[in-house]
Amino acid sequence: MVKRKTGIAVPLGALRSESSPVIGEFTSLMEFANFASKAHISIIQLLPVLDTGTQTSPYSSLSAFALNPVYINLTILEEFQKCYDKDSVFKRTYDLYLQHKKDERFDYGFISDTKDFLLRKMFSLLTNTIGTKDIKQMQLNILNFIDEHKSWLPYYCVYKYLKYKFVQAGWKEWKKPYQKMTQEQILEIWNTKSIEKDLYFYVWEQFIAYKQLKIAADYVKSLDIILKGDLPILLNEDSCDVWATPELFNLKMRAGSPPDGDNPAGQNWGFPCYDFTYQEKDNFSWWRKRLSTAAIFFDAYRLDHIPGFFRLWSIPENELTAEMGHTEPCATVTEAQLLKAGFSKERIRWLSQPHIPTEDFIRLIGNPVTTREILSLLCERIGYEELWLFKSSIKSEIDIKKINLDKYNIDVSIQMEIFRRLGAWWKNRTLLEISKNKYLPLWKYKESRSWASLSEDEKYNLEELFAEINKKQDKLWKNQAEKIFTAFKNESDMTFCGEDLGAYIPCMEKVLDKFGILGLKVIRWCRNWEKQEQPYCDIHTYRKLSVVTTSVHDSSTFRDWHDNEVKQILIDIPHKYSDCLIDESKKSNLNYYILEREYQKVSEKMDPATCENLLSAFAKTSGVWFINPLQDWLYLDSKYYSDDPKKERINIPGTVSQFNWTWRMPVNIEKLFENEKLIEKIKKIAEIHDGQ
Repeated sequence: MVKRKTGIAVPLGALRSESSPVIGEFTSLMEFANFASKAHISIIQLLPVLDTGTQTSPYSSLSAFALNPVYINLTILEEFQKCYDKDSVFKRTYDLYLQHKKDERFDYGFISDTKDFLLRKMFSLLTNTIGTKDIKQMQLNILNFIDEHKSWLPYYCVYKYLKYKFVQAGWKEWKKPYQKMTQEQILEIWNTKSIEKDLYFYVWEQFIAYKQLKIAADYVKSLDIILKGDLPILLNEDSCDVWATPELFNLKMRAGSPPDGDNPAGQNWGFPCYDFTYQEKDNFSWWRKRLSTAAIFFDAYRLDHIPGFFRLWSIPENELTAEMGHTEPCATVTEAQLLKAGFSKERIRWLSQPHIPTEDFIRLIGNPVTTREILSLLCERIGYEELWLFKSSIKSEIDIKKINLDKYNIDVSIQMEIFRRLGAWWKNRTLLEISKNKYLPLWKYKESRSWASLSEDEKYNLEELFAEINKKQDKLWKNQAEKIFTAFKNESDMTFCGEDLGAYIPCMEKVLDKFGILGLKVIRWCRNWEKQEQPYCDIHTYRKLSVVTTSVHDSSTFRDWHDNEVKQILIDIPHKYSDCLIDESKKSNLNYYILEREYQKVSEKMDPATCENLLSAFAKTSGVWFINPLQDWLYLDSKYYSDDPKKERINIPGTVSQFNWTWRMPVNIEKLFENEKLIEKIKKIAEIHDGQ
């Protein structure tokens, strides 16, 4: 049975302390755990700590198993002081590194490059002291570590060696012999004596990282605090696992999410999809290894994008948007079913292939001859009609953009509009043929020209077939998820949490209940969206097996939401009101949650009193775990407020910048530990939640 607990979510790199002044490190967890324990916090939740190479996003992993060396604490290693005292370049580099301790956000690229340089210097010193007692013990430790992690470590080390050799280029850009290698060929490189020292640097690096995180994790547990990890569901295409074990993935498809109101073209994340059918053959052993490895450090884990284990939104690899995607697994409509429903083969073609009118481009290009010549580059004309079908050689929007229009002396802006229109026509269809004579409705099929041309009877017949698909798919998704979660549950005793946000899946909540999986409730997003006032859901009615939170790493912070996103927050609520008497307009207001205090008024801008009142009210949620980002807890003390709350967020989805993922806490952990007023406030809120 999962007990009620209160927690803090924080990226490891955000932790700031006197011993780790530039970026949070594995050892920083121990210092932070002391603060958490004093404040009666019983869960510390981290973002992923896997190796992401040059990428700042912790969800862009280069390995499903290797830890990020950027979090290694150099100063506690014996080799550090020796290098610092004897090597002037080492000393100068480290001193320059320390000059960044006052930076508002950390510079991931600079820190990663600097630590790589310093670690290589330290490893060189270590390997040049062969024969000493210490090095013999280190060699033994290294060999034992290799043996314990032989299922992934050799492949990772060869991958990192080659990536370094090819100046951090992705594996698809390496010399051809190295791009596609069997595991036997990779192990041949691993066993090459002439580069053993180069390969063993990565072994030593992982040995140190594993050791430091293990010591820190054990210390956190000794304080009766749960350390909760985060397992990204997807891996970067440029990752060791995709390179060394491509059979686990469907490299012809990319994962994302379907179109919605905020993202009319959907989201194409660029990560390869999994081949779960293949993985099922060995009972998902790769995933089970991930869990057993995570269990070395963590008592609980957050599984990212849990809807993806029911179904992934799969997009052909060369599509630029997510509009041509479909769910996988999926049910389909066959040509035979369509014929039976009254659609001729010509009608099926009309529904499944865009019919491009010449007229749409003549008006743009001006010259009919030139227009037909351009269309003929990638389309075939239907007889003598002024309609065109894309050639069978055109497989994606990328193929469309490959045609060269330079010889036609057309203005660049017009060329861009030609490509835009061709791309729009490419996605203008009702049915998506995913294999020969097997069809799905395109996600935005009701916006297509072919759908608009159908009679009401034809639309009805098609939607009847689509309804059958949906019923079948729900069973397919349920079966897939249950197989995967059964393997997960049998592998580990860690508390299983899932990020279950996103598209509605009818069977999902029942499956989560069956496996005792904690879902996620972000208070600001828990609303009755179908009602006119879109009132907030009553926090006392949340699913019990829930992690409840004020914010997530992809959202604005609690303060930014309160100050800039919530409307009409100045409403008084008499304390005599019961839940059933509060009308819908007041339920839609943030103050709905403050029922205990007579005529309590929330400030227009976040202040410590408002933060305390709201967090105290939210703590009464029915969800068993109440875990908020560190920023949202720090709003209990105004001296930690940034001049602009937008500076305090972790990530802005859909953007790539040095801002993302580089937030640092505004105060050292040591100073937090001395802040008795803040600690007392957090303690009271934790007691409200945990004591119910």
